[in-house]
Amino acid sequence: MANDKKFFDYFKLYKPDSDVRRVLEDARDLRVLVSKQPLRIEVHAFFPYIVRNSFLRAVENELCLMYDAASFRILPKFPAELFSFEAMEDVVEEAIFVNVITRGFLDEAVYEDDGETVTARVPFLDNAISFMSTSGTSDMLGRIIESRFGIKRTVRILPSSDAHERTRAREATHEAVLKEADDRALAEFREMIRSKKAENVPEDEHPDFAPQKKLFSTNESLSKSSETLYTIGDMCFDSTGSEVILGDAFDLDQAVAMNTIESAGGTVVVMGEIFSAETKENFDATRVTLTVGFTDSSTSFTLKKNTPKEESSWMKGLKEGKCIAVKGTVSIDKFDGELVISPRAIVSLKRVRRGDPAEEKRVELHLHTVMSTMDAIIHPEEVVEVATRWGHKAIAVTDHGNVQAFPEVMLAAEKKNPDLKIIYGMEAYYVNDEPPAIPRLKTDSYEQTTVIFDLETTGLSAKACEIIEIGAVKLEKGEVVDRFSSFVKPRSPISEEITKLTSITNEMVADAPSIEEALPRFMEFIGDALLIAHNANFDTGFVRAAAERQGISFENPYLDTVVISRYVNPTLKNHKLDTIANDYGFGDFNHHRAVDDAEVLAKIYAEMLARLSREGVRDYKGLSEALNTHSDPLTLRPYHMIILAKNQTGLKNLYELISDSYLKYYRRSPRIPRTEIEKHREGLIIGSACEAGELYRAILDNRSDEDLEKIASFYDYLEIQPLCNNMFLIGGKEEIKSVEQLMDINRKIIAIGKKLGKPTVATCDAHFLEKSDEV
Repeated sequence: MANDKKFFDYFKLYKPDSDVRRVLEDARDLRVLVSKQPLRIEVHAFFPYIVRNSFLRAVENELCLMYDAASFRILPKFPAELFSFEAMEDVVEEAIFVNVITRGFLDEAVYEDDGETVTARVPFLDNAISFMSTSGTSDMLGRIIESRFGIKRTVRILPSSDAHERTRAREATHEAVLKEADDRALAEFREMIRSKKAENVPEDEHPDFAPQKKLFSTNESLSKSSETLYTIGDMCFDSTGSEVILGDAFDLDQAVAMNTIESAGGTVVVMGEIFSAETKENFDATRVTLTVGFTDSSTSFTLKKNTPKEESSWMKGLKEGKCIAVKGTVSIDKFDGELVISPRAIVSLKRVRRGDPAEEKRVELHLHTVMSTMDAIIHPEEVVEVATRWGHKAIAVTDHGNVQAFPEVMLAAEKKNPDLKIIYGMEAYYVNDEPPAIPRLKTDSYEQTTVIFDLETTGLSAKACEIIEIGAVKLEKGEVVDRFSSFVKPRSPISEEITKLTSITNEMVADAPSIEEALPRFMEFIGDALLIAHNANFDTGFVRAAAERQGISFENPYLDTVVISRYVNPTLKNHKLDTIANDYGFGDFNHHRAVDDAEVLAKIYAEMLARLSREGVRDYKGLSEALNTHSDPLTLRPYHMIILAKNQTGLKNLYELISDSYLKYYRRSPRIPRTEIEKHREGLIIGSACEAGELYRAILDNRSDEDLEKIASFYDYLEIQPLCNNMFLIGGKEEIKSVEQLMDINRKIIAIGKKLGKPTVATCDAHFLEKSDEV
């Protein structure tokens, strides 16, 4: 609220020179707003004459430092009659100060004022004007005019009459400057190459080519975890034995997280690790400018300090990897408009890094480096550094589909820790090109009793989702003799997405039997018949899960028509049910309704058997033999698999598998067929990998224990991973609903390993080193 107090009644400690004091004493109707933690001060004041921004900024900076505030602002008001085009210069400067994008655009503006609208005509065309419009420049200028002069004006920004000519002239100048810069850069680059060749330094080791670390803002806060330890995110700094690098020692307990610094003005204390440092002399070599990039894992900041050359020796101690605490003033850099910190004092800190306190050290067998393209950010040399620091005796490197990290890891180990055993490996894209075995049947004849069936469900997980429709047809000697069709009432409502997919609504199943009623009827219908389904593992998985819950035995043999179609219809782009039906000329049908899918699948199955018979494949034994000789790895679903080399023979075999995966079996990814692994298995150790592995996927599909054990028997060891790695499965298409279900999958893998006598290994599937890297 306005009052009679004067400026120096509030700020008695401020002792400016007489000219400044005289202006501030003329201010009246003062309103002072203060907020704490951090301290921010805002002064609203009326002046009887125009006071320039440059004057106010100088006063603000002095008072900000005096009161050690995060910010200090003076927001002036002037008589309305003093508003003029000259006043617009400060209005524009204020808009720049509050970060509206006006810098440079309005430097040469010509203004018109009709009492309602201020029109600014600028020597730019529509693109630049549109850019200013979307940044809110016009609105901000209007608000500043109203705040300062108490008058309302709409601000319009339009091209000036000579905008086209001025733009062409600017572009010509710009092109000339770019060409000069390009020519200079090319000359400098050639000189650098000549000097490097003279020094015999490999080009890829030159510091100019070093990768730059980039960090992103998080919501971390700084805390003091002990008398000398300060923690922010996954960074911990120790002030024990700190040494002053610049200025005087200061209170480190005042330190704040960098992400809390939002505006210029005021003094801050921050701490972090340097990731870039550069010094540059001015044109006459009398002064040096230091530019340092450093981070505390919440965000990053730039330090800038310009000092006489004879006083710059302290700068040599600021190098990449060094940890420091800084006390300084936050300002806006005049060159790039970014917030920077100008240090007044700097002290050294020590970085306390994570260790491995376990007495018995583990060995990581699943780790990715930057060579796993767009998927990991661990540099190969960091693998060696961390394993050494943690006291690990060995570590595996398993990038996706390649071994490009091997040379760098090998050289780093030789240099830093020759005793560290590097386990060379890869996470392969594996395809099981051994055709599924035809189940044991009472007879090999096609004419045996067969049930072709299909299900509609509330999702993809047999454990978490429910059956809502069963449709089936029974064939005797190739002829349909019976049908089964039933809706099933689920315990949970059917989602809109499933209704769109299947056309089954909650109303349609409202009076349907429960699965406890429908399943026994279906089991009675199928008897011990051979089951046929399209993507049979999915449908039989649901039947098996429902049967297990009711204590019903389900041991029917089954065949997958997708597998048969790949052999019979090799020219099809895919083997979806509607694709095959269209190719066979069966016309439209109500796809994703169980009984209709079963009916059309019966026709497709009969046609495929007829085609097989014409080719001389007249029974299931012949079909098994045919499938064994016609498996195409390029059409199969790839899974992840870990392959480790245990000796030189294994390393050679691994290289051969990789070469073939790119040269012979590449389709979207470099595939390695099971048959090729069998040929080159000597010296290799095969692991089951992550949730994208064959075993984990089979568990999600609710395959039978017999199937799971058969899959697991191919591997030398099984793998489980931290729950956080697979949390994305919860609520996903697999319909995993809880952490407990993820734990159940891990328990099942361990149980399978114990039964088969295979070790189960806990791995990280590491893609980054620190928690903040995940951002």
